[in-house]
Amino acid sequence: VDLLDLLVGGRVVGGGGGGGRHGHKASRSRVDSKHSAPRKEHKLRVNQENLRHAWNATKRHRREDWFAWIREFSIKLLQESPSPTLRACWGLARKYRPLARELFNAGFVSCWIDLDDSLQDQLIHHLELALQATNIPPEIVQLLLNLVEFMEHQDKPLLMNVRILGNLAERFHAYAKALHYRELEFQTSPTTAIEQLISINNHLQEPQSAEGLLKYARRHHARELKTSWYEKLEHWNEALEEYELKQLQDPQSIACMLARARCLHALGE
Repeated sequence: VDLLDLLVGGRVVGGGGGGGRHGHKASRSRVDSKHSAPRKEHKLRVNQENLRHAWNATKRHRREDWFAWIREFSIKLLQESPSPTLRACWGLARKYRPLARELFNAGFVSCWIDLDDSLQDQLIHHLELALQATNIPPEIVQLLLNLVEFMEHQDKPLLMNVRILGNLAERFHAYAKALHYRELEFQTSPTTAIEQLISINNHLQEPQSAEGLLKYARRHHARELKTSWYEKLEHWNEALEEYELKQLQDPQSIACMLARARCLHALGE
């Protein structure tokens, strides 16, 4: 049985035989029979108001505020978890902070499944507020990105803005995650995702994929084709030609002059 299923589902293995030698011997036969299979524990009530207070991401102005927020949120997820096994951990987690971080995903999913749609929407809103905060520490961003990935693997995806997730993953150099979110964005908005996909594939050393994206853009989005895409793929001659055409249309453009200079420098001219 998967450990996460045991924690979240509230299942325990084996019977509750008494201590000592006699209790151990008495329980051995039971473990071999009906008590060898996991049994369901009684689910506990979730205080949703306490959770709402803990996940509130407003009025966090300093790095210290965000560390306090994630610490309190992590502990509250355990304290309010419907799983007796997880809830039993919250006191220790308050004293030993790494435990709260370690059980963050398990605590989150155990509480998530007990929230109604409106509360799930509120929670997602506050997670997005946190992820878009300018002063949030990178380690908390990474923790939240890992949570989003974890929930997908649990077939309980958080319906968050994939563009936000893609931007953050790129910002913190998590290019495999960024590729996933940009591919999701591409399904609904190709023109906004192509440039980032080209850049990400370059970072992941997948030049063939990047070239394929450029060919797709030429075929289907010629009007939105950006000269900077040629630069990302180091197609300096094509980029130079495009910038020279733009320079003819706007001879005083400093941006075009600088872009042409970049191309000429790359070509060794």
